Amino acid sequence: MVNYIHAECYKAFRRKYFYGFLMTVLGLAAAFMVLLRVEGLRETQTAEGMIMIQRVSVSELLGILAQLLSAGLYFLMIAADIVFSDQYKHNTLKNEVSYGLTRSRIYLGKLVSSALVAGVLCLILLGGYLVFSCILFPLGDGAGEGFQAFGRWLLMAFPLWMGGLGLFMLLQFVMKNTAATITYVMIVGFLGSGFIDLFTAFLPSLNPVADAVRTISLNTPFTLLMRGRTPEELMGYAWALGMGWLAVTTGVGLVWFQKKEIS
Repeated sequence: MVNYIHAECYKAFRRKYFYGFLMTVLGLAAAFMVLLRVEGLRETQTAEGMIMIQRVSVSELLGILAQLLSAGLYFLMIAADIVFSDQYKHNTLKNEVSYGLTRSRIYLGKLVSSALVAGVLCLILLGGYLVFSCILFPLGDGAGEGFQAFGRWLLMAFPLWMGGLGLFMLLQFVMKNTAATITYVMIVGFLGSGFIDLFTAFLPSLNPVADAVRTISLNTPFTLLMRGRTPEELMGYAWALGMGWLAVTTGVGLVWFQKKEIS
């Protein structure tokens, strides 16, 4: 298993796709920081005739980043796609099975490899964001508390990302890559959107079903966080929800892949 994971990660880290994605996101982050810095140094005249200088601190930028943690549910698709890399299209999955590798090793190996690649992407992207922030902006008075709070947000987000990764990996094995991506976005987006609220507004009798759907949505803890709940309050719920999604989707994926005929 270790050798298989090492081989999968080796292939993933040699793909141009991996570095192209990193450079694109880091470039956009750097452009955002520079524009924010330039705007922050610009003096503006108020209605009272006073001169004000807009200032942004690292703590505030951490708050902005915390509100974007739910985007990790979609970014993880990049890591999984880098690892899976059109296995059905190029028949490499069939070759692995024909070579004698057990199907459970293939499935779990790709899942773990995707998690490792996603972890590397996350570390580099978050590290780049923090480096840009600290270089261009002052730390501010509550920087220490801001970093601690952000660490708690990350700890809450991690199991939800893993749950999403388990779901997307299942879809990758069941469907072709494009179909898997569309289905994943529809499931995660639908369960976390206001469409359910709109639907129940016309059909109030479905409120119990809507409440159940919200409960199992990977987006719900992020939504509650934006509504004023603290990471400490949501930590247990987020871990149970994320690990539940990971366990169920991995179990279903293993059973399905064992029975699938690969042509």
